[in-house]
Amino acid sequence: MNGVKKIKAGWRLIRNKVKALKLDIYRVVYDKRVQEIDFESSKIKSVLLLRWDNKLGDAIMCGGFIKALRQYRPDIHITVLTGATTKLWLEKAAPVDDYILYSKVQRKKIIANNIGKFDLFVDLGTNCSHKDLCLSSQFKAKHYLGFNKQQYHLFDVEVASQYVHFKDRYIAAAKLLISQPIDEQCQLPIAEFSQQLVALQQLINQSQQKFKHVVGINFFGSSKYRRFSFEHAKTLICKWRRQFPDDLLVIIPTPGEDKFIARLVASVKDDMVLSPDFSASFEVSLAIIDIADFTFTPDTAVVHMASALNKPVIGVYRHNMQNYEEWKPLGKYSQRLLNRKPFSDNDCVHVHEFDWSDLVLARATILKALA
Repeated sequence: MNGVKKIKAGWRLIRNKVKALKLDIYRVVYDKRVQEIDFESSKIKSVLLLRWDNKLGDAIMCGGFIKALRQYRPDIHITVLTGATTKLWLEKAAPVDDYILYSKVQRKKIIANNIGKFDLFVDLGTNCSHKDLCLSSQFKAKHYLGFNKQQYHLFDVEVASQYVHFKDRYIAAAKLLISQPIDEQCQLPIAEFSQQLVALQQLINQSQQKFKHVVGINFFGSSKYRRFSFEHAKTLICKWRRQFPDDLLVIIPTPGEDKFIARLVASVKDDMVLSPDFSASFEVSLAIIDIADFTFTPDTAVVHMASALNKPVIGVYRHNMQNYEEWKPLGKYSQRLLNRKPFSDNDCVHVHEFDWSDLVLARATILKALA
């Protein structure tokens, strides 16, 4: 590990220790229950689902929970504490009764308006930060449903540890509220995208190039370590086109990345590399994933859209098997690429740091299965 990486890893170690110390302090103040009452699923009539991190992948996965309650427990009023992006997805894919849009400025008002209002508070995250604990406890729900939170007094209902993947967790959580058998393999709900699919198919049909395979490409994840730099994106595109000249590469439009993508397409100067001239949207992303033979992407929401469509992806993941098992692609024939192993627990690895030969094998495996 070079000097810069050592310094960064050292700072991350200090930061993580501070977070752990804060959590210990917050637990003394906030890890308390208002009342000790037995959990009876039939008495649960109002649920608050915590999605305040505004991460789209989590919103896609919780759709299974919402879908199951809508079908089997329509008597339950569902509220989601969320951000604008995840609210938009849920409105289109898995609508709930109410949304609470979280903002730091409105925090006190949000809590004051909703304190004691819910029978069940749901947070299925693997870890609980001091911020999560502080916010959750102040709603003073009758019951708290969690995962991997046996050590917390606040949480009195638990999803079994065997449900590692987030889709499975949400289905297991729904089953705790439903007395009859449910379809555990149910597809995740998605937004309607038929119009975008037709437009995309027309665009591809207009191509004058001969190709055998259509490949969706996404370069952007939720952090700087999960997104390709311009140079690494260009290098990957050029290498892909040299080695697989029969692949038509369709770059998925991404909010805020229009200039990056336009510059990239102009730079590679290849008619077999295109990005639709459509505004970035959930529907456009779904259309590209659906029409492609497979999609290449970092571990991000695109993976979970593909899971909902049961379409294959090559997903690039950190060398962290717990994270992989929680968020692995569920689409048929999907493959994974693992980044290099970190030098230490606090070494952050960039998404482009994987073995090219692994990508070659993953692509060949998917195409063979599809043949």
